[in-house]
Amino acid sequence: LKDKDAEAALNEQADLEAKHARKAMKEKKKEFELKKKQIMANQKGMLEAELRRRELAGEPTGVTAHFQAVKTVTMALRQELAKENEILNRKYNIHLKSGKKKPTSALEAAEAALDQLEDDPNTLPVVRPGDASVAAPFTSRIPSVRSAVHMIRQGRCTLLSALQQQQIMMLECTIRAYCLAALSMEGARSSERQMIASSWLIMMAVGAFSYSSPIDEMHPTRPLNSLFHPGVFFSIVVQAAIHLGCIIYAVNLAKEAMGPEKLQEIIDFNRKLDKTLEKQMAEQSAAEEEQYNPVEDLLAIWSTPFKPNLLNTVVFLVETSQTMAVFFVNYKGRPWMKGLLENHMLFLSLFITIGSVAMCAWEVLPQFNSLIHLEPFPDDTFRWQVMGLVLATIGGTFIADRLVTAIFAPKIFAAMVESGMQTKLSDITPIFGTLLKAALGFIVVGSGNPIVWIGAWWLYRKRKSMIEEAEEAALD
Repeated sequence: LKDKDAEAALNEQADLEAKHARKAMKEKKKEFELKKKQIMANQKGMLEAELRRRELAGEPTGVTAHFQAVKTVTMALRQELAKENEILNRKYNIHLKSGKKKPTSALEAAEAALDQLEDDPNTLPVVRPGDASVAAPFTSRIPSVRSAVHMIRQGRCTLLSALQQQQIMMLECTIRAYCLAALSMEGARSSERQMIASSWLIMMAVGAFSYSSPIDEMHPTRPLNSLFHPGVFFSIVVQAAIHLGCIIYAVNLAKEAMGPEKLQEIIDFNRKLDKTLEKQMAEQSAAEEEQYNPVEDLLAIWSTPFKPNLLNTVVFLVETSQTMAVFFVNYKGRPWMKGLLENHMLFLSLFITIGSVAMCAWEVLPQFNSLIHLEPFPDDTFRWQVMGLVLATIGGTFIADRLVTAIFAPKIFAAMVESGMQTKLSDITPIFGTLLKAALGFIVVGSGNPIVWIGAWWLYRKRKSMIEEAEEAALD
């Protein structure tokens, strides 16, 4: 309990310091703008004085001399602004280079002196305790015991992120390899437009996954640190088995619905297409035409002929869902890093994918289905079977992963359950706020009206200013 109270006190101290720093930066910025206006008001007089000095000294006063005088005055103004900036930094206890406040002890004063030595180009670099290698993923030089706490939190988050990325890479390679093999065995292939559409969703999830950050409280249980731990290794094996089982069933389901005649039509179409593309490539290489044009190449990829078919459509929808399921299941989150509900982009990308699959299966937007070369499903029974596979691959892998963790890593499972039980309704509502912001952003950008864009930006700045004023009022 005392450790928790101490950590909470450190967090509270860090939050308070951050608020004071923001307030100091805002006040310093206002005062610096006033000083800047006063200094820049003397620019004309300084330029006239410099030209007069050159004239009295007998130096040339032509156009070249005028430009040199402007350069001299500009350098003098920059030096004056830098001097005022340094004075204000000392006034508001801001040290922008090292991220620390004004030295208040002998140790901090010595570190500040060393920082100044390092900034001097005539001195050799100084290596001090606490300096990290350029290859270090993170470092902390806060002059407080909070630095050690920060290192442990960040270290656990980094360890867990690396382990999760390895799991995701292995499972995605397994899924992708089988899908390519299943399509190739039947003479089919993936559409370029489908791969572009799925890449957008996956890219959003990967970006959200990459920006995971540690939480503000350390948990007594350490996360798993090896890919070969039974709780991790068997989880990968079971998840791969479930994914492969679902995709195998989906392939057989599509082949049965298509029949041998339609499968043969796909083979014949792709054979003719391959011959046509080979002929076009040979003609282009023989002609030795102009340099490579990326726009033409992209348009050629987009307009590549493709024969929509049920096998390709089912594999595309199930594979995309499985890829997102891999991110969802293997993102462990709390109690070592921000949870799934706190990582809004990852959470929304998962449900956007499920909703998109359902929309494509029920042909809510037939034009979109046609755009990415999707074949209509035969009936509602087939649609429910495909959606059942999507839900089974997500729910089945989630349950299997947590069950394996409970068996081989009970302490880890207990920590995850304990953290999950602390979830409140207030932790879920921010997701809807993020969704609303994203929807409003799409509406504003899609309006195509610059006046709407400017109005939206003004409202955003106004709201941000009101929040900052409320924080300042809370500090006073």
